[in-house]
Amino acid sequence: MAEKTSIYVNETLSTRIAPILKRLAAAESDKPRGISAAITLVADRYGSLMARERRALRDLFNKSERNLMLSNALSTIYEPADIIPGAVLADTEDEEDHVFEVDGIDRAALLDKLRGLNLGQQYALVDWLEEMRANLNPEN
Repeated sequence: MAEKTSIYVNETLSTRIAPILKRLAAAESDKPRGISAAITLVADRYGSLMARERRALRDLFNKSERNLMLSNALSTIYEPADIIPGAVLADTEDEEDHVFEVDGIDRAALLDKLRGLNLGQQYALVDWLEEMRANLNPEN
């Protein structure tokens, strides 16, 4: 069910959505192609990418590793510019050795896993940690 609302299109959103609006306007279609269609397209693509990459992450990290990363994420606000160079990796590298030892986590193996993530997986990991932090997915 569609709900009519209004949003504030700030400078960042305007800049990011403009190329998508141009592509949608150029496409031959009988569907409306305004800002709602562009935002829906971006959200749909983002959701699909996150779901795919999260499946890979669930197989890659065990529960103890996820909990360690989640513990670090509890006090972190992830900005897009911080995610790209490996914000979760940096937080994990900064962790004291005893934290790894308490849960029987192989520090070197976890850091290698984090270093091996592609860009989509880095974003998916942050998205997943933020969701767990908000208790939207208590399953981990």
